[in-house]
Amino acid sequence: METKIYPRIKNAIVLCLVLMATQIVAGLVIGVIFRLLQINTESVVYGISIIIVNLLSFGLVIVIGFKKAKQKFNEIFKFKKVALDYWLAITVFMMGFIILTSEMDNFINYLLPMPLFLQNAFDLVMVRQTFIISLILVGIIPAITEEMFFRGLILNGFTGIYSARKAIFISALLFGIIHLNPWQFFGAFIIGAFMAYILIKTKSILLCIYMHLFNNAANVIVLKYREAFPIKGFNTSYSDKMFQPVWFDVAGIVITVLGVLLLIKANKKHTIE
Repeated sequence: METKIYPRIKNAIVLCLVLMATQIVAGLVIGVIFRLLQINTESVVYGISIIIVNLLSFGLVIVIGFKKAKQKFNEIFKFKKVALDYWLAITVFMMGFIILTSEMDNFINYLLPMPLFLQNAFDLVMVRQTFIISLILVGIIPAITEEMFFRGLILNGFTGIYSARKAIFISALLFGIIHLNPWQFFGAFIIGAFMAYILIKTKSILLCIYMHLFNNAANVIVLKYREAFPIKGFNTSYSDKMFQPVWFDVAGIVITVLGVLLLIKANKKHTIE
C-alpha cells in the first residue's frame, strides 16, 4: 500500500490558516487583557506574552503536521552538519541581500505607503521593546519556528510529491502570504525561495535558520542603533519614504554577487566530493 505523503498543498494551506487564526485570536485576547489591566504594550511583560503566543501557535501546527507526516524527526527537520564554505558564502550573501531588500522595501513603500497602524506595530516590536526582547521576538523565535514549519515540515512534504521548482515556489509563496501584508510579502517570498533551494542543496535546515536569524537580527540592530550609524533609506522610518544612497545599493549588489559566486563554488566542490 502506497504511503501518503504529508503535507500536500491543500494540507499546508489548512495548517497556515490554523496558524494565522491562532495568532490573530491570541493577539486580540492579549490586547484586550492588557487594555483592561492598563499594562503598557511597550512593557517587557507584553513582549514576553507575544513570544509565548508565537511559540504556542507555531508549536501547535508543527506538532499537528509532525504527527500527520508519520516520519522520524530527523527525516523532516534536517539538522545536519554543513561545510564551512557554505557558511562563509551565506554570510557574505546575506550582508548584500539585506541592503538590496531594504531598497526594494523602499520602492514598495513609495508606491504603496505603509499605513500608520502597521508602522506603529513594527516600531513596537523592533524599536520600543528592549533589545533582548526584540532580538528574541523578531530574530530567534521566527528563525527556529518558521524554518521548522516552512523549510522543515512543508518543504519536506512538497519535495516528496512535487518537482523541486514547484516545491520551492509554493512553499515560498505561502511563506510570503503568512506575513499578512504586501510590505513584507516580496522580501519573504524571495528569501523563502532561496532558503528552500539551500535546504534542498545541502539537505540541512541549519543554514536556513542562520539566514533567517541573520536577516531579522540585522534589521533589529540597524533600527535599534540607527542614530549611531544612520544611512538614509536603510534604517530610517517607514514614514520618511526615501531611497538609499547609490553607493550603498552598488555595495549591496557587489556583496550579493560575491556571495552567489562563493555559493556556486561551494556547490561545485561538494557535488564533486
